[in-house]
Amino acid sequence: MNNIISKEYQSPILLIVIALFLIVPVFISGRTDLPAATLVVASCACFFGAVFLMVTRPEEGIPADVASLFSTGLMISYAQVVAELGASGPAHFIPDGDTVRQFNPADATQRIPKPGPTVIVPEPETGGIFSVPSGMPVMEKLRRSGELQIPHEITDICTAISETERDLVHAAEDVEVTEEGENIVVRFSGFRFTAACEQVRSESLKICEIAPCPPCSLAGCILAAGTGMVWKIEGIAPSPEKNEMILTFGRMEDAHPPRDGGPGTTH
Repeated sequence: MNNIISKEYQSPILLIVIALFLIVPVFISGRTDLPAATLVVASCACFFGAVFLMVTRPEEGIPADVASLFSTGLMISYAQVVAELGASGPAHFIPDGDTVRQFNPADATQRIPKPGPTVIVPEPETGGIFSVPSGMPVMEKLRRSGELQIPHEITDICTAISETERDLVHAAEDVEVTEEGENIVVRFSGFRFTAACEQVRSESLKICEIAPCPPCSLAGCILAAGTGMVWKIEGIAPSPEKNEMILTFGRMEDAHPPRDGGPGTTH
């Protein structure tokens, strides 16, 4: 692969191959059971990560506003799948050992369960769906390469999110991350995913919160990994006319899964 495909394209192509490998059997078999839904969820996460890595390359290539649209179909489809399964709550980012999981709760969910091997949690009080956050493959790549080291102090975490989104993945021209009470607010200026935001939100305003795009998901992953706490998306407010986007995270005080092995530790 090193001699045929340039290094910067290897990770995105590998993620796309994995996504196809996961989702093709579902379409061939026509199955609609829980294992099939699990494969669809995993495939979406891999594809989102691949698109994000391609979009944020600063070199020549597909224009960002065009490439960002590659993931919108799967974002909409994922939101429809979880809604059909009764889990249309906003994305929660949960630290799980050395990784981060996304959880979409059902309407009646009263508390967030600890991540486990089960993708779909049917219990009434903790019901919902676990998945791989679309920003997780990006965070793992940056950590493995040594470009991203996740701190544990909230002020340093905010700085890490800003620098990662702006300087490493080039999601926006400028990224400001601030604490506002118990919330963390991320402001993207010159946001490169504006076209995707407009298309997704024209379908439904809730999709961005249920199935956040890789830049928004990446911020949630870094927050959860650094603090060892559960964070949920409180709101996403794009401003296409200004090419800006404001993302708000809220901390779940009653859902603090124990840190196991330090999810913020860089490998």
